[in-house]
Amino acid sequence: MNWRYEMDKVVFDMNKNLSKLCWMICLIAFATPTFGQMEDSVEAETMIEWSESRPLEWKDYTYRRIRLKGSMALTMVKHSVKGYLRNGLPEFEIKVLFRKPNSWTSDTTNLELLGHEQLHFDIAELYRRKIEQEIIKLQQKKEKNANVYKAEIKRILTEFNVYSRRYDRESDHGKSKPEQARWKEKVSLGLKEIYLN
Repeated sequence: MNWRYEMDKVVFDMNKNLSKLCWMICLIAFATPTFGQMEDSVEAETMIEWSESRPLEWKDYTYRRIRLKGSMALTMVKHSVKGYLRNGLPEFEIKVLFRKPNSWTSDTTNLELLGHEQLHFDIAELYRRKIEQEIIKLQQKKEKNANVYKAEIKRILTEFNVYSRRYDRESDHGKSKPEQARWKEKVSLGLKEIYLN
């Protein structure tokens, strides 16, 4: 049995008077079959999988001319969780994907804004690792009920949304350099800790 759970996150970074955070959640039927090669080629063209060795660049974004004052960017990140059964236990493939067609910037020279957007992508990876940790714990307990796994995934993705909003609020969408630096260090440590455990 194949099923899929996907969550899309949209982040708006705008000037102070126009700061908004908009979330879009997309649940795709859990019984949707996976079409391997076709899906993989589409993903390669339109998405970038998170990788420590491949940071985001402004060329990954579409340029949009905006009449409003200040630099703006929109980054869309998707958690893709595909599940199936193996030897009676649920197994999962989890990815964090940057959605190129839906991500844009009004300023291809603002590296501080790019750093802020990259950290959103890194936070998504941090929560992918948290999902993976919980799945391993459930597998070690020999949990067979896929709904238990789905509930944990949903809970962690809800935490991810709260954490991402807090990051934007505390860093003032990247405009507060001390807070941005603090968050960068915090997320970096979090990523290392999960792989050390």
